[in-house]
Amino acid sequence: MLPTPTNVRSRYTKQYKEKGMANLERAVHDSALKFKNLPTRAKFLFGSSLVVSVLFYGFIIRSFFKNDLMDEHFLETDKCPACYGMSACGQFFYDRVKFTGWSKLRFLDRVNIKNVHFADHQDLNSVVIKKLSHDSEIQAIDDKICSDGNRPAGCDIARVIYITNTAQTLKKGPIQPETLKGEASMFTCGSYRLLDRLWHYYKERLKKKEIFFRDKIQLWYISMVNTEPLMLQTFPASEGWPFPEYYGACGRFMMVEDTGRPLGDFFHASFEKRADIAYQIMKIADKMTINEEQFALYWTDLTYENLSVDAAGKVKVIDLENIIVVDLMAIAATKPKGWDEFLESPFDECGGKNCLGFSTAKLCSHVNSDHNYYAACRNILSQYANEDGKPGGLLHDMPDHARDYWDLEHLLNECARPQTVQGRIKVKDKLISAFENLMSDPNVDVNVLDEAMEDKHENRFFKKTGKDEE
Repeated sequence: MLPTPTNVRSRYTKQYKEKGMANLERAVHDSALKFKNLPTRAKFLFGSSLVVSVLFYGFIIRSFFKNDLMDEHFLETDKCPACYGMSACGQFFYDRVKFTGWSKLRFLDRVNIKNVHFADHQDLNSVVIKKLSHDSEIQAIDDKICSDGNRPAGCDIARVIYITNTAQTLKKGPIQPETLKGEASMFTCGSYRLLDRLWHYYKERLKKKEIFFRDKIQLWYISMVNTEPLMLQTFPASEGWPFPEYYGACGRFMMVEDTGRPLGDFFHASFEKRADIAYQIMKIADKMTINEEQFALYWTDLTYENLSVDAAGKVKVIDLENIIVVDLMAIAATKPKGWDEFLESPFDECGGKNCLGFSTAKLCSHVNSDHNYYAACRNILSQYANEDGKPGGLLHDMPDHARDYWDLEHLLNECARPQTVQGRIKVKDKLISAFENLMSDPNVDVNVLDEAMEDKHENRFFKKTGKDEE
């Protein structure tokens, strides 16, 4: 009987399999023999490399498939109330938020000094997850709390924080602004009205209309680490403040709105774009200085990294740790010496680098100051701004029509380093107006520039001839 096609195919398949296995066994045998003949040091290096490779690639694969935001140990929820809150834990634990990109790789946390991560939210799209400080700095604060509770470093912080000397004071009565006071932060010039406003907006309370001992402990802890989450809640984006929206906290992480790219990415953008950004920065300085709430929010540290620009071109302040809040109503009520005198921030060369000189005591005791305009012009906008790799300020390479028709270079210099009394206040509205015109499309600006040029020529003509306009 002739063999069927199936029998023939099976026979050849079996032959190929047997031949392939024989080749594999031979290759394994040869490799084992070569490895056996290697020197001991080479064997050790090979074995170590193999182990490291397996661990490394295994770690990477694990990072991409495991959601660390569902891990309570990673979030450090067991350390509460020595944490930032629990309002966002439900979103984390139900797998609604996941790290993206490099934020998935935990071994990079050692070089991620600011502990800032990016994630996707099922409902909010892109969000930012912040730990608010480096791990070593947080550990130092924990050790300080352990010491306050007469316990050794590395103590059970969640338990010991309740028996510290500070906690016993908080247990006896309401928390005082002085308890939250820090250097160049939200409560440096603290007032009861500011504290009341914070409690009103605070999302991490156990019950909205009550303040528990645990709430006070948690507030005290946050003030020691970083007051940014308190700032975001007290001055919410929903009410027009130029900050990211606060979405909540879980353990020692908070979740906020992703407000786009850092300002530094726009250093070489078109001049019209940079004028638009400059306009918004000056309007932010206005908002933080003069507002209906009668709180002045002063920058004490301003860099390109402190500001961001979203996809729609909107500028926001993304680092609020070193903003001093001054209660203008409290100053007007107590009337400290010189309280109603205008406070001008002195210009500082700082060796040609960026810096912001200020007096905390003076900011805390005056109702009128030009400090925010000084910060914006000195460290970002004018030629005096000189951050590493970004000389000449955001408005470098100024076109002729900006310098000539809008007198922009002179206005910026007067804002950064005024030559007249209250020079910054005199020029800040002129700067805002100039930016508003310069940020428009050049085709739209033609008529405005022509009118400015005609007025300038007419003024020169009449001054020269002494003739009056008919």
